[in-house]
Amino acid sequence: MTATGRVLGSVTAGPTRFGVVRVWVRSLAAVLLRRGPVPGLRHSAGVRQLVLPLVAMEIVVAFLLSSMLPPAARPVHAAFEALLVLTGLGLVAAVLRHPHEVAAERVVLRTGFLGEVTLPRSAVRSVSSVVRTVPGRGPRPVPGEPGAVACSVGSSLNAVLRLDPPVRLDLGTAGLVDAATVYVSADSLPDLSAALATTSPR
Repeated sequence: MTATGRVLGSVTAGPTRFGVVRVWVRSLAAVLLRRGPVPGLRHSAGVRQLVLPLVAMEIVVAFLLSSMLPPAARPVHAAFEALLVLTGLGLVAAVLRHPHEVAAERVVLRTGFLGEVTLPRSAVRSVSSVVRTVPGRGPRPVPGEPGAVACSVGSSLNAVLRLDPPVRLDLGTAGLVDAATVYVSADSLPDLSAALATTSPR
């Protein structure tokens, strides 16, 4: 608690460019090596469903374009296309390997590679469905809603957590926000609700 009675949460900023590459490589390697799924609640299905078809399309286009290029240019083109495909697959893998976490003491809302928000479990009172678009990526304030924060990979959000008391979050250049509302994306709202119910604060 702060002097004003606000509960403190935390915001972890996204990694540097090198850090992002490391997260993507590690996540992609874990998927390719068929390591077990990470416990938690999956999110960002919309982003995954957008990226995977684009990757598949890029592979087809790459083969077609390669057949029209001079033989000397094909290795460079192949390397570039491989980088694009691995980048897309790494993004999907990073999201899958960094799910939301609901525990007895805390609720961690993750984006995979753009940062995360950690809330005291005792402050999270409810979760409900919502259809909301908030510009930007990662943890960020919600324009026009002073007591609200969004945490997601994409701009589309489908779940809202209500906090009581509000949780003070430091959003870096965006400043401090006494958040009473947090918007997130979740693949399964019933699973998120059930996880919160089983860790209900006493």
